[in-house]
Amino acid sequence: MEKIRKQKSIKNAFICTVAITMLSVFAISALTIYGCYHIRKAILPDSQEVWLHTRTVMANGTVSEAQQRFTLDAPSELGMLISPDEHEKASLEDTEFTIERIESGFSTLRPKQQLLYRTAGIFMVGLPFLYSVIAIALCALWFYRKKLWPPIQVLADATRHIREQDLDFTVDYTGDDELGRLCVAFEEMRQALYDNNRQLWSMLEQRKLLQASVAHDLRNPIAIVEGYVEYIQQGLANENLSEEELLHTLSNLGITAKRLEHYTDYIRDLNALEETEVTYSAVLLPEFLKRAGESLSLLTEQQGLTLACHFDVPECQVQLDEQIFYRIVENLFSNALRYARSQVSLGCSLSGDMLTITISDDGKGFSGKMLRKKNTFLYSEDKTGEHMGLGLATSRILSQKHGGSLKLSNGTSGGACVTIKLAVRISVMR
Repeated sequence: MEKIRKQKSIKNAFICTVAITMLSVFAISALTIYGCYHIRKAILPDSQEVWLHTRTVMANGTVSEAQQRFTLDAPSELGMLISPDEHEKASLEDTEFTIERIESGFSTLRPKQQLLYRTAGIFMVGLPFLYSVIAIALCALWFYRKKLWPPIQVLADATRHIREQDLDFTVDYTGDDELGRLCVAFEEMRQALYDNNRQLWSMLEQRKLLQASVAHDLRNPIAIVEGYVEYIQQGLANENLSEEELLHTLSNLGITAKRLEHYTDYIRDLNALEETEVTYSAVLLPEFLKRAGESLSLLTEQQGLTLACHFDVPECQVQLDEQIFYRIVENLFSNALRYARSQVSLGCSLSGDMLTITISDDGKGFSGKMLRKKNTFLYSEDKTGEHMGLGLATSRILSQKHGGSLKLSNGTSGGACVTIKLAVRISVMR
């Protein structure tokens, strides 16, 4: 089993840095104290050192005196002096030994030696303290520059971009400590804000297109009403409008008013779609698509048509909104049934996290005008006025809410083809 990599910590890095600094200060301070101690020892003689005076009276009456410097903790050397050979034993009876302690006080040193001695003592105490202060300052500076300053600068720049409403940047920091994870969270927040703003901008664009479609498509029925009203006014003014013509004109006005009423209902339904929330649920592919194809085949049989299904989808479990899926497919499928001559085709494929659905028919296809107005919400080629393009508009809005898109085109055989893309979440591969 692969070992889980332990995450780094600023606390551990700080403790390690302080420990290394303390060890370095201790080693340098120990060397300094050791050197200063030996300097002081070399300047001030050891208090255990003594002068050994010898006074010997020879047989001829001659007196011989000598002195040597010894340390009291070296008895072997002193013992050698007082253990003479046999031929000197007789003369030692007339030898006198005197031991005199060497004065090793500070007052016995020369002025320059006293200054050097004091300086060495000050260094023994002051230099370790100075090393500690310098080490703490360097440690803090290094830790701030290496561990704190880079992520703080990255987060400060990111905050400035967000304050200026500029989300087109990346929070790039590769550290694996707490501040590095904070930068990763900040980048996730920036990406979420960017996606939300893009979605909001898309919704605003959709609303603009919807308003443009309403303004454009309401122009014709309003013009018809104005024309009928002007016709009635002129006929009544000239007194040449018969009762039969008046009734016929009023009937047409009623039909046009009814059409406007239906149109406002459609607009209200579209506005309600903008409040629709996407609710994800787990489905198994391709079983889910096969069940949808079986349900749609019943509709084609009722119309005397055939349904051709092609699913290029691996076996997997994905998260999608079933209600939105069926609503989009059924709306577009009902449009295909109206224009198909003999067959309707349903195709599905999965690429990454995008489910592509294609619905086509073998009818006359979309006109050039329809394809040019692909972003217009309410547009229909139905001249009867019964269908105002609500199915396409609904499907486009729902597909965008599901993180996808809707595209109109004509197939190779000339029939209409609608391609829908829905963003899904692949949860389990089988």
